[in-house]
Amino acid sequence: MKYCHSCRYEFKDEIDVCPDCGIPLREDPPAPDKYKEEKWVALYQISSPIYAEMVKEVLDNEGIPNYLSYDFITSAFIVRGSSLVGESGKLLVPEEFKEEAWDLISSIVDEGDEEE
Repeated sequence: MKYCHSCRYEFKDEIDVCPDCGIPLREDPPAPDKYKEEKWVALYQISSPIYAEMVKEVLDNEGIPNYLSYDFITSAFIVRGSSLVGESGKLLVPEEFKEEAWDLISSIVDEGDEEE
């Protein structure tokens, strides 16, 4: 088995790149997630997968745990680079990081996109 150290999914050996994250898979499993038991909250409603990836990168660079949760169509068919009609997803962070994360990204996203 191979593992994605970003989204933490497990894949068959013949897959070399994570279809969700686009990063190379590794043979060693990721370390236990210290945020696994945290309450994750939606921070931002995704308007475009590319835009969401840029916002995610800002949080990654600041060391704020986060993940993108896409709708079934986007995830199942690995659609990236466009906005499909009805496409949806959310950027999630542990509840304890919500304010800090929003402070970082509020200048680059529409304020109306913040999840309540």
